[in-house]
Amino acid sequence: MIYMQFAAQRIGKEALLTSCLAVFTFASCLRAADVDTTKLPPPVHRTVDFAKDIKPILEANCLQCHGPDKQKSSFRLDQNEAALKGGETYAPDIHPGKSSESPLIHFVAGLVPDMKMPAKGEPLSSEQIGLLRAWIDQGAKWSEEGQLSSAPTHWSLKPVVRPAVPKIPGGKVRSSNPIDGFIFNKLAESKLTPSPTADRRILIRRLYFDLIGLPPSPEEVTVFEKDKSPDAYEKLVEQLLASPRYGERWARHWLDVVRFAETSGFEVNTPRPNTWPYRDYVINAINGDKPYDRFLAEQIAGDVLGEDAATGFLVAGPEDLVKSPDPVLTSNQRADELHDMVSTTGSALLGLTVGCARCHNHKFDPISQKEYYSLKAIFEGVRH
Repeated sequence: MIYMQFAAQRIGKEALLTSCLAVFTFASCLRAADVDTTKLPPPVHRTVDFAKDIKPILEANCLQCHGPDKQKSSFRLDQNEAALKGGETYAPDIHPGKSSESPLIHFVAGLVPDMKMPAKGEPLSSEQIGLLRAWIDQGAKWSEEGQLSSAPTHWSLKPVVRPAVPKIPGGKVRSSNPIDGFIFNKLAESKLTPSPTADRRILIRRLYFDLIGLPPSPEEVTVFEKDKSPDAYEKLVEQLLASPRYGERWARHWLDVVRFAETSGFEVNTPRPNTWPYRDYVINAINGDKPYDRFLAEQIAGDVLGEDAATGFLVAGPEDLVKSPDPVLTSNQRADELHDMVSTTGSALLGLTVGCARCHNHKFDPISQKEYYSLKAIFEGVRH
């Protein structure tokens, strides 16, 4: 959908990138697939319970090399998602419903000579392999109580949950804002009391600096002080939100997030005469109360959504203007340009450090190297 005029090119390049990533593992993958499965012990003929039957096998034989402290070939067997995703070389190592095709079974059965598992100690018995086979054939399901370790999930990756609004302790403070319930509870836990209500002179200055980044004039302060209407505060808020200064104030934060600059950076740091349309687009989007999902979509695919200026997001970062006749160096420079687009898209729109997966599967965020290069292929047609 994005940059459809470059679709044919991208498809070809993505296939090429995938092939390049696979070239070093192709021979070993063939070995894993070309084993003599007639030598496998048969699966047991009963329903397998993960916690009782499988967990003890993995803990005793596998977690020393594929557990929370050490992951050979980036393969973990102590977490459901990681185990089914697989490691660097034979992924996926487990094929639910197909134990005879699962590299994990080939390894523990000794069918791949250079991939004996466990690497040290006694090999698994036929009965243990049969249990593993039956477990995989039955879907490779993990019970909650069978989890071997809890995944350290960052709060940003957890589903959004609407918490219950706590009651304000003591009931002495009246408030119509649910957020105050959380604030007053935390204050009570720390045995603190709220600050006194701000007078109107202080309040108008806070609002002005917060919403538009500028102080009120003496005349504006006087008008607000004299306004005794019950909705004076609300009217002032609406007035400031409608000010063009509001978008200018808050656009700064988004422009910082997306690494916007009016010079190119690098050695020459040349001024950019054509960056202002993107800056103004962000200001106008905020002042126009553009929905956030639309705001993001236009910056990725503004050329097909009627907002060309919004795509300045993609090339707002540094640009290496000192080109080279060396084709290798030129390719490296181009790769760095695309990496900048991918990394900024991940950090600004997803809150994830996608850029780490340029060189390897991400160690913490759930992003594989394959996913990085698939994302990179989307931007192949973009030029500064």
